[in-house]
Amino acid sequence: MWRRAAAAFLATCLIVGPLRASEASGTPSLDARPELVSPYLQYELRLRPFYPVPSRPAGVLLHGRINGGPPLRLVLDSGAGFIVMGAKAARSAGICAESEMELVGLGSRPARVGRAETVEIGPVRFRNCRVAVVDGNVIEGADGVIPLSLFSDFLLRLNLPEKMLELIPYPRGQDPASPSSRGVTQRELLVAAVLNGKQSGHVILDTAAFCSAISREVAGSPRGHLAPEIRIGAGTGAATGQLVSFAVHFQIAGQEVIPNEVVALDLSNLSRHCGMDVVGVLGFPALRPYVLTISYRNALVKIESPQRVSMREEDGSHDAKSAAPLAFR
Repeated sequence: MWRRAAAAFLATCLIVGPLRASEASGTPSLDARPELVSPYLQYELRLRPFYPVPSRPAGVLLHGRINGGPPLRLVLDSGAGFIVMGAKAARSAGICAESEMELVGLGSRPARVGRAETVEIGPVRFRNCRVAVVDGNVIEGADGVIPLSLFSDFLLRLNLPEKMLELIPYPRGQDPASPSSRGVTQRELLVAAVLNGKQSGHVILDTAAFCSAISREVAGSPRGHLAPEIRIGAGTGAATGQLVSFAVHFQIAGQEVIPNEVVALDLSNLSRHCGMDVVGVLGFPALRPYVLTISYRNALVKIESPQRVSMREEDGSHDAKSAAPLAFR
């Protein structure tokens, strides 16, 4: 029997971009939540630049092992719901994937779902982690993707300029063993935004998207500002998009983010899956200059320059007004 889990691939440049999968009911391997088995301490995980093509960084990598197998290169994906691997890498890691599902995005792609007994990322260790397995490669140049939300037991500081992911424990009494905190589920980074000062909607922050996108519906309003259609390779099938020639800027909780390369795409599948109007995706190149502070537990994310973070830490301020609420479904 096929189990359909909503997922999204959005390759806004060369190959696979964001992937995310929602909870599927009735199957233990899908429903089980990863369990942190390492001590609940502060950790710093070094990120490596990901170059699917020379001279063009398109994300960051974490090195890890699954089930004690060989080292893996996994793209850190803030749009993913669980680990996704190609079949060859999954076999090497001893993943037995049986339950079937369909990844849905610009097209569709069949996958199988299994469970990793252990996942080790540096000193941080988890058990009982879901893994989706696809035929062929998930993404050229890497063994798969790993979700940022895997670390949701912690307050996260994703410092992209310094290529560092900090895992910061919550105050005593709010550790992962606390019953009040175990209900936190894995979610995408979806925030309210205003596009070009007039179009309100929601934007997905996706560290695995190779460039940024806006919905074709929004992009089509200024006539004569779209280039001819181009073919875009996506993890769930090829699609067509158009390079946007007019300036695009997003306002998110007082922070203006201006992506350099933007493609106009049909984002209606994302809107349907999220249950709200998705007007854009901010990919890795747009997010690369910033520090993202994410609290899945409190449903908040901050987008700040490194200088702003340093100033805030020096004067001891928290600046809660600059945090954008995550639009959890």
